[in-house]
Amino acid sequence: MRSTFGKHERLSSRTIIQAVVSKGRAVHVPPFKLMGSLMVLPTDASAQVAFAIPKRYMRLAVMRNRQRRLMREAYRMNKHAVLDRLRTQGQQCAWLFVYQGKDPITLAETQQKITKALDRWMKEHG
Repeated sequence: MRSTFGKHERLSSRTIIQAVVSKGRAVHVPPFKLMGSLMVLPTDASAQVAFAIPKRYMRLAVMRNRQRRLMREAYRMNKHAVLDRLRTQGQQCAWLFVYQGKDPITLAETQQKITKALDRWMKEHG
């Protein structure tokens, strides 16, 4: 199976994002906070994901954009185990990754932290 991150997997609906932030469950794996909620999504994808880096944590847009790219890449490469689990359970999920660190981290660290956050979230709430 190809590792892709298509448009149907991106969480862009403002109402769904607000629902995830207000009613979703959170898991902290520093420097990431993963908020998620099991819900019916308007797509056939098992999960939709959004990535956020507040300006208060990283002032330079160049740094925010680079870290966001690393987060998307880490998710893309490590999503299959979690999505297979959701698919077998017949559930859909919306996730929001928020970066809360002051300094950027490498791709290897990002992959490790994102997979740990997804595993913890699935274990506790999925």
